[in-house]
Amino acid sequence: MTEKDKKLRCQFARNMQAEVSRNSEFWKHEISFYLDGVSFVHKYNPQSGAASNRARVWRKKEEGLHVTAKGCKQLAGGRRVHLIVAIAYSKGVILKVPYEKMNGTFFAAFVREHLNITFAKAGSKTNGRRLFIMDNDPSQRSRAAQMALEDMESEFQEIPPRSPDLNPIENIFHLVKRYLQIEAILKESFEEFQSRLLRAFDSIPITTIDKTISGMDKRIDAILSSKGCRTKY
Repeated sequence: MTEKDKKLRCQFARNMQAEVSRNSEFWKHEISFYLDGVSFVHKYNPQSGAASNRARVWRKKEEGLHVTAKGCKQLAGGRRVHLIVAIAYSKGVILKVPYEKMNGTFFAAFVREHLNITFAKAGSKTNGRRLFIMDNDPSQRSRAAQMALEDMESEFQEIPPRSPDLNPIENIFHLVKRYLQIEAILKESFEEFQSRLLRAFDSIPITTIDKTISGMDKRIDAILSSKGCRTKY
C-alpha cells in the first residue's frame, strides 16, 4: 500500500467521522445500501477442494496486516459467477444480479434498471437521501455511469482504492465463501452452483448483516489509529 493510498484512507475516515458527528446513525439510517461486485469460481468437484488440508503460511506477529488487495481477477479454476450485490441495514441482502462483464456501458444500464428498485427495498432514509457506498472500480466511475447516477438522482460515497476493510459487504462475501466450502456438493453443474450461490446469500441472517454494518465506527477509528494502514477488518 502506497503512502498516497494511506492518505486517501485517512481522509475518507475523517470525512466519515464528520458525517457520524452530524448523525450518529449515519451508517444505519442515512446510507441506503452497500454495493459491490464479486466473483465465485465454479469447480466441477468442489468437495475435493473443501476436504483438502489448508495451506499454512507462517509469519511474524502483525506481519501482513499492512498489505491489502481487492483480490485477483485472474481466478484459478473453472467458470466464474459474477454478481453485483447490495446489503442494507435491517433489510439484509436486497440485490443480487448476475452479470457477464463489468464495463461502463453495463454499469450504466444496471443503474438505470435496478437502482430505483434497490433504493425502494432499502426503505426511506434520513433526510430522504439516496446515498449508497460502492468501491472505486473504473467501470463504475465512467462518464456513462456518472450520467446514469445523476439521472437517478442518487449520490454515492466511493471508498478509497485497496480498501475492502471499508465496505462491510466484503465480510458478507467471506461468509458466503465459507458456506460454499462447507456445503460443497459432489460434481455439481455450473447452473447448480450458481443456484446454490444465490441461496447462500439468502441464508445470511439479517442480524449478521446489521452487526457488520454497526461496526463501521470501529473500522473508521482503526484506520485513523493505524494512519491509513490495513486493518483486521
